[in-house]
Amino acid sequence: MAAVTPKMAPRPTAMEPGRLQYLQALVTEFQATESAGAREQVLANLANFAYDPGNHPLLRRLRVTDLFLDALGEPSDALVEFAMGGLCNLCLDKSSKEDILEANGVQPIINCLSSPNEETVMSAVTALMYLTTPQSRPQTTALPVVECMLRFSLSANRRLSNLATVFLEDYCTPGQVEEARSLSEHTAVGIPLPRD
Repeated sequence: MAAVTPKMAPRPTAMEPGRLQYLQALVTEFQATESAGAREQVLANLANFAYDPGNHPLLRRLRVTDLFLDALGEPSDALVEFAMGGLCNLCLDKSSKEDILEANGVQPIINCLSSPNEETVMSAVTALMYLTTPQSRPQTTALPVVECMLRFSLSANRRLSNLATVFLEDYCTPGQVEEARSLSEHTAVGIPLPRD
């Protein structure tokens, strides 16, 4: 029997401490600044950093997921857009996905479906797809969400209609879609389509 060499934890790269300090400085600036423009710029930068899987452990360490979730409640459309984009990027990471689900982040994301901002809505739909698990499915594919996706699937906006169609086909059961379609015929749906 061959000897098994224990696996060593990966050593931090020379760049990691500097990157962590930079990300920490961004988080601190976002929390401390009074300037709306500076907050938007910082949140946009954090959302962009969330696109790189190599940054996910650092962003989790700095609790940026919580920062993004909190920003979904901001009155600024730009802050909500950047926060939703950051969450969409982070939820591809298994640990970050668990953090979002444990923080009850699905409902604030669902609330973003009613945003007038197209990018916010696109990120919200995509995030709901990534966040769908056997445990979260009752929430991510709840009847109001399926109704909303049916409405989006009829949009003249091809990006939105295609994404909503994928959601309906890949994440919802035919029974859910039929129930939502039947209910939609009898009620007015109050979620407006985003602006182009």
